[in-house]
Amino acid sequence: MQIGMFYQIQVPKPWTPTSDFDRYWEMMDQVVLAEELGFGSVWLADHQFRTEWSHSSAPDVTLSAISQRTSGIRLGIAVAVPPVEHPLHIAARTATLDILSNGRVDLGIGRSGYPYQMAAFGTDLANATGMVDEALEIIPRAWAEGEFSYQGTYFNIPPREVHPKPVQKPHPPIWLGCSQEETFRKAGELGLGCLAMSGGGPGRLTQLIQAYRNAIKDAKPMGRLVQNKVSISTLAICAENRQKAQERGAEILDWYRHQQTLRDSRVWQEQDSTNVPDDYQWHYQRSTATDSPKRDDVSSLDLIKSGGYCIGDPDDCLRYLEQYSPTGVDEIMPLFQIGPITHTEVMGTLRLFGKHVIPELTHMKQTT
Repeated sequence: MQIGMFYQIQVPKPWTPTSDFDRYWEMMDQVVLAEELGFGSVWLADHQFRTEWSHSSAPDVTLSAISQRTSGIRLGIAVAVPPVEHPLHIAARTATLDILSNGRVDLGIGRSGYPYQMAAFGTDLANATGMVDEALEIIPRAWAEGEFSYQGTYFNIPPREVHPKPVQKPHPPIWLGCSQEETFRKAGELGLGCLAMSGGGPGRLTQLIQAYRNAIKDAKPMGRLVQNKVSISTLAICAENRQKAQERGAEILDWYRHQQTLRDSRVWQEQDSTNVPDDYQWHYQRSTATDSPKRDDVSSLDLIKSGGYCIGDPDDCLRYLEQYSPTGVDEIMPLFQIGPITHTEVMGTLRLFGKHVIPELTHMKQTT
């Protein structure tokens, strides 16, 4: 089970004139250290209008800068969103990143579960799934073929040859953002890697990954390769002292949980509740449900002490991650740069992971 890292680039208020600048340059230093410590990948979100929660709105540009300061760590976009980005742009920009990184790119594709983002680009929510499906056909062709054309419901491309071409052959691995069993199965059927969250715990994830593995056995790949891998994201904060890690982690987790509540109230606020497409009902109900347990019913500190998060000393963090090994997950990419956490705290967590966590997980893999 490989350990990577995931960035939303969270920038909590109050802001200073250099808040965005500082977060980006801190992230660059963090990734350089992570590569030295044995982390296998860095993934960046692709979000628009997600104030505080995510200021990562141009991941290919950011990863291009990272590529010039690293040499081996994989560079992933999680995920590009065809309903707001034309697939030809995604193909060309990702290929450019693949060249500049000497063939280290992984491309995640997803439709976004947040209509607040898509509305500003004039995207009809009902078209989002179909646009993703067509993009998954277009992008690998743009990479691997010369002149090609495409006629679909949402994209119509006359004969064109897309440049540049990526370094990786036949093309960079493609992943699908997954949240429900239906999308896990779909990723498998299409021969795509699976990008997901750890929510629901190891038991639920085991079921989802099993559905994925069953489907990928008979994959009809959208591109020219099958990417049979699952990567999940979680939160991680690590310190030498368990009590200090838990108490500080609770402060940071309070911010994170509050932002989740704000996100849920915002992302559907412009959407007519009577006109939510069937394929978005799960997301809508999840964000707007009023009969589910409130997030504030249990304190952040109690959640951490009960083992609900990868927060604590190195033994706590290793114990948390080890419980996901039986699920069949290939990679865990924790979010280390969480809200108000400081650069020094992130660097400390990375060093402890490099010293205690990654070697143990590597040894466990070699002996199983």
